[in-house]
Amino acid sequence: MRICSLSLQQFRSYPEHFLEFGEENVHVFVGPNGVGKTNILEAISLLSLTKSCQKAEEMDIITWGQEFYRVKAQVQSDTAEEKSLELVSQIAPRKQKACFINDVKVSISDMVGALPSVIFLPQDLELFTGAPANRRSFLDQLLCQVSPEYMQTLMQYQKILKQRNSLLRKIGDGVARKTDLAVWDEKAAETGTVVMLRRLELCEVLQCTFGEELAALGEDWEDAQIIYERKGDARDFGTAKSEMMDLLSHFQERDIILHSTTIGPHRDDWKVVVDGRDISTFASRGQQRTAVLALLFLEVSYLELQRGEKPVILLDDVFSELDDHHQASLLKSLEGHQVIITTTHVPSEVHGAKVWEIEERTEVLSNQSSSLPLKSTESSKG
Repeated sequence: MRICSLSLQQFRSYPEHFLEFGEENVHVFVGPNGVGKTNILEAISLLSLTKSCQKAEEMDIITWGQEFYRVKAQVQSDTAEEKSLELVSQIAPRKQKACFINDVKVSISDMVGALPSVIFLPQDLELFTGAPANRRSFLDQLLCQVSPEYMQTLMQYQKILKQRNSLLRKIGDGVARKTDLAVWDEKAAETGTVVMLRRLELCEVLQCTFGEELAALGEDWEDAQIIYERKGDARDFGTAKSEMMDLLSHFQERDIILHSTTIGPHRDDWKVVVDGRDISTFASRGQQRTAVLALLFLEVSYLELQRGEKPVILLDDVFSELDDHHQASLLKSLEGHQVIITTTHVPSEVHGAKVWEIEERTEVLSNQSSSLPLKSTESSKG
């Protein structure tokens, strides 16, 4: 998949802007911090995921003083099929978001994954030491891009959680009965089990070549494992659903006191373990970066395999965190993909790129193609 052009209207620091990407595979947006480089990646990611990669609220994305934003792109598949993708979000006269493919309105679940992408942000380098919510999001973003059914189930589970938690508060306040929880326990277990099993399956798929990716990056860990952490052990739907129903019943009193559902896939986690040790506790920062890079390559491979399209790669100021060896490994592994990079200076390992210089907050002043040829080394990725 390639982005041919990108149009922004009232988006962040861009009141109105149009970019035409051309034939180059690698695009580098260069400029000092705070000029709006990451906004370009956020806009592309919105077309892919329909939500901000920065976890921003819609009102914070709209240009100050305006009531809506619009992001639109012309894209081309690996088989040269062209289509347009558009997302419009408004906060007045009422909040609503609409998605369009070839100018036809579609659901959010149909939009997600229409532009397969992998985004890598500086905070992702803290993946193993950061909040569990970030690790769950890592899995969910991958699964939502390859399965509209998974996304619908995940959204349904999240709605059920809100309703169950609301009921827990009412029970705690004495205005509802404990027996009223039965119907919501059933619904939560039904959808939550699907979410859990799909995440578990994804971790096992990524595990298959995780060691190879680590070795290619120079990390010789013989027994590196991706482990999904959950309550229960069942692997088939029926038994796993029964386990979750039992757990919801077992922790009912605690949930009522806390006014919150304390077990389920919204509380699950995953980790990388090497020789029985959690990577977050023994590995150096450099080793953790290597593991994150290995997961990035696995994301790319998984999306390409599942969707039959090379995803667009979005890299936000990542090169400042990587040494020359890892910069070279990253670019070599992503050859053949459209890669869009933001940085304060052009990395030494980047060749044959179109460089976009951003000096003003709302204006891309110029772009130029590097005179250096692309490296001829064959990529290890498809």
